[in-house]
Formats: sequence, C-alpha cells, structure tokens
Amino acid sequence: MAVEKGFTIALTSRFDGWWRYNVELMCGCFDAADQRTGFATASSHVADAGANLAEPPAGTVPDRSVTLTTPPCDHLMLYIYLIPHTLPAMREIDAARPFEVELRIAYAGRKLRTEHLRINQWSGASLEMRIEKV
Repeated sequence: MAVEKGFTIALTSRFDGWWRYNVELMCGCFDAADQRTGFATASSHVADAGANLAEPPAGTVPDRSVTLTTPPCDHLMLYIYLIPHTLPAMREIDAARPFEVELRIAYAGRKLRTEHLRINQWSGASLEMRIEKV
C-alpha cells in the first residue's frame, strides 16, 4: 500500500486553560516550482469569541488535538490561529504566564519535527510558517 505524500500537522496542549482557545489551522500547498496546488484547513471551535465562560462547556476534551492533513505537495505555508474566547480570570498580566502548545509535523507518515511554542494567554497567537518536507 502506497503512503500518501502529504503533510500531517497536529497541535495540542496540556495547559489547563486550553479549552479557552479556538484553534484554526490553514495551509496553502505548493509543488517544487512553488505553484499552489491546494489548500487545507482544520479547526476546533469551543465557544464564540467574547463568551467569557467560567468553565469548559460540557463535552470539551481537556487535551484536545487539532490535526490538519494535506493533499500531496512539496511544501506548504502554514497559518496557526489560537483565538481566546475567554480571557484569564486573574487581572495581573504577570500571573497569566505563557502556556505551551506542541506542534507535530510529519510528511508521508514520517515524523519531521516537533516544536514547543509559547502562547500568550491574553492575546493567543497568529503564526505563519513555511514547512519543507526535508
């Protein structure tokens, strides 16, 4: 059985407040000549922005993972958006230290790398990354 030559991007966190963030993953897929060949998205929506919830909604998995799988391509431009719908309960910015998310990147079923990113609890994140298969 042939392995599909695409990327798999997975984002997760063990942070207790991970439920307070909606996640959007998007990427443009490109061939070796840098021509766009496709587009892929994945998301995890917990609540609308500004919901200001006191606790996670029923059914929210604490260690949820968001996974994006691309069609076959040579490289991609990945966009990661972590959007807080509920801000930290504390009012002191220093008390709300950045939290860690884990980004796992694989190509054709083979792990390329794992990155640990620090995310500001108040603003979330908007990241852009070029991902190569090598």
